[in-house]
Amino acid sequence: MSTSSAAPSKPSLLRGLFHGDITDALLFPYPATLDERRPDEAATVTRLITSLNAMVTSGLIDPRQMDEDEAIGEPVIRAFADAGLLGLTTPKEYGGLGLSASAYARVFGAVASIDASLGVLIGVHCGLGGKALVLFGNDEQKARYLPALARGDMLAAYALTEPETGSDAQNIVTTARRHPDNTGWVLNGRKHWIGNGQRAGMIATFAQTPIERNGETITRPTAFIVRPDMPGFRIDGTVKKLGIRASTQAELVFDELFVPDDHVLGDVGKGFRVAVHALNAGRLSLAAGCASGCKRLLAEFTRYAEARTQFGGPLASFEITQRKMATIASETYAVDAMVGALAAALDEEHVDASLEAACAKVFASELVWRTADELVQLAGGRGFVKPWPYERYLRDARINRIFEGANEVLRLFIGLNGIQGPAEELKELASALKNPVQNWVLVTSYAAERVATALGKKDRLEISLHAALRQHGEYLEKHVAALADATQKMIVAHKKEILHRQLVVERLADMAIELYARATTLARTQRLIEERGADACAREIALTDLFCIESGRRFRAIRMELDGEAGEAMDRLRRNVAAQIRLDHGYASSDALMDVASPPMPGWSLIKAEQAAAVTPRASATQA
Repeated sequence: MSTSSAAPSKPSLLRGLFHGDITDALLFPYPATLDERRPDEAATVTRLITSLNAMVTSGLIDPRQMDEDEAIGEPVIRAFADAGLLGLTTPKEYGGLGLSASAYARVFGAVASIDASLGVLIGVHCGLGGKALVLFGNDEQKARYLPALARGDMLAAYALTEPETGSDAQNIVTTARRHPDNTGWVLNGRKHWIGNGQRAGMIATFAQTPIERNGETITRPTAFIVRPDMPGFRIDGTVKKLGIRASTQAELVFDELFVPDDHVLGDVGKGFRVAVHALNAGRLSLAAGCASGCKRLLAEFTRYAEARTQFGGPLASFEITQRKMATIASETYAVDAMVGALAAALDEEHVDASLEAACAKVFASELVWRTADELVQLAGGRGFVKPWPYERYLRDARINRIFEGANEVLRLFIGLNGIQGPAEELKELASALKNPVQNWVLVTSYAAERVATALGKKDRLEISLHAALRQHGEYLEKHVAALADATQKMIVAHKKEILHRQLVVERLADMAIELYARATTLARTQRLIEERGADACAREIALTDLFCIESGRRFRAIRMELDGEAGEAMDRLRRNVAAQIRLDHGYASSDALMDVASPPMPGWSLIKAEQAAAVTPRASATQA
């Protein structure tokens, strides 16, 4: 099919899947391991993780105590700095290690699997605040701040999220106006949930600035570097949290905060670009942390299941337990494959991996939550109480589905970006059909595509998969064609309304996520078989078999919800039920046992101070 002018200039495996195309060159061969590709960097990674492990064995890092104290001690931060863990993404010329995306992801995974709060510290410092400066800072800004960040003289923060708009970078409400003397900007607004915010010396933040475009004044986000010593900067406290308690998230207030022109990060009006690039890197590291966390949790699951005996045998001997172990292992293998492929793609500047990063983040964050939940379930009462660590694992895992973009929003991001190319092509086809003779090549090529889609496009994979994987490859091809077909049908059926049909877009995104996970899993296992032989890969082939079969079943279930009137009728029913709930302000059907009035719900507000004021008197009265 023809390439739309709206298509990105860089190739993307995932965007191609929505077209029905598997771009083999972006998938095969699966990337070699880091120690094969970059042995010197791999040695650095080994040294860093060895230092990290020593901090654990010495007792310097004590996740249980950090959770109780709700703080990461200064000795830990100092040890991180001395080991080089605060300069992971800082270029070598500024005193850092300048790690590639792959190396950074591997180190971050090791840190996060030991303690999620330490992962937040590193992720914000190296992967968001520091990375924004590396990518978009000018020479003077880098020379001023990066060496201090690498040495640990100061921490970096990344202040995007706001009470009103969340992490929607395009629609933030913090404003910046020109100072009367024309030497800088005056910022006003509030940021919340800012990791490292209360102790950071350098903060990358965002505000709406007026710019001239086509003779009109409009507002667009601009990125700024702010410091806590700038007049007008205020920390409005930190928040108490369900999990990752040792990390600190602060409320920041900009009250007539003056930021000089030399602290603009990137170009005025181009802050969205800064935000997106930093978040892509952050989504990789978060996925890597979740993948490493799953491996650690599965080890804990197995150890407990073997040790705990009930009904005459260890829990590990029961089929239900084995089903859970097998599913967790196969999905962990898949997410590991996604992380490896994504990291290598981000190492290559010619690839657009924004949708792949979103897919990996969604899949990994939901897997680590399910894994932690299954571990709590396995442990029973011990899973729910201290001093056992299982309840902390669950609390810490929950934030990942919110961090770096809530998964619901990322599904819409994946789906809406994925359908953009096919939608443009359908518009082009509609225009061509007005004069089919003149546009015969376009029309006939489109018809050929539709015929090939109907036949399943079994020749999509040019590479010859090993016999153990071949059937999975055939199903992958069929399901890629099914995604393309479903995408076209939904665009035709809903037209512009598809922007508001979130249930439809969500399903398309879920289909794409399953395909990306399956494709990378097959690619990785294919490479391992080529390197080691099939007999030496029996474990990996079994994991691939299980994952592909279960993924295929999930894919078909999603596809069925998009087919015909039945799926549309179900969505209408859901909307109608939801509309009634909104009118009733909750559940309003009569109680099956007996209706009795419930006490009124406590006061509530989106604003932290108002919420605190509403609940504090109630708490005081209870104590009295």
